[in-house]
Amino acid sequence: MALQARHTHPPPETPRRGRTRDRLLDAAFDVFADQGVHAATIEQITDHAGFTRGAFYSNFSTKEELFFALMDRENELRLTCLAEQVETLRPRLEAAGDPLDEEALGELLLEFLVGPFDNRKWCLVQSEFTLMALRDPAVSTDFLAHRRRFEASLVPIVNRALDRARLTFVVPARTAVMLLVDAFEDALRSAILAGSDVGDVEEVRATMAQMVLALTRPADA
Repeated sequence: MALQARHTHPPPETPRRGRTRDRLLDAAFDVFADQGVHAATIEQITDHAGFTRGAFYSNFSTKEELFFALMDRENELRLTCLAEQVETLRPRLEAAGDPLDEEALGELLLEFLVGPFDNRKWCLVQSEFTLMALRDPAVSTDFLAHRRRFEASLVPIVNRALDRARLTFVVPARTAVMLLVDAFEDALRSAILAGSDVGDVEEVRATMAQMVLALTRPADA
């Protein structure tokens, strides 16, 4: 059955309601990764969170609404982490040497992209989201809008990182960011399929570094 489009206005946020929502989102993350979005039930999610169905419907009107709330939260966590890391970039670049060689750039990129996250689980959930959007027109428009907003939010963060590295894109920044996001997601899927930790795969480091080098030039060139 297709999920219903979102047209709800959530009640006012309170600390208690925020904690309940977070626990439901944590549970959804686990259940979606283990069972798949379509196979996962509201009962499985609420049981995993330690709540009743009433707690779910006090916070979300549909599983689809939960799906997008989880997507929003995870994207925001990654954007915040990347923005914070950029602020520490200059001394690390100086320590790595100037100009950056491919190996040093690859190490820095993976440290930024992998972050303190469960990337394997997020890759599974994102793949589920993508399949759902491809199959269900009621979901695809919102899904695409969320992805485009995420990419647009990445652009100023990536531009600040390039500025600190004294690099600039040779193609429009939005295009470059889309290519880099696609390349990393593909590398992450390949690492998972190979049973490897993406942070330990030399091919991933090399691929991401080569992508950045191909898409940039020295800012003073």
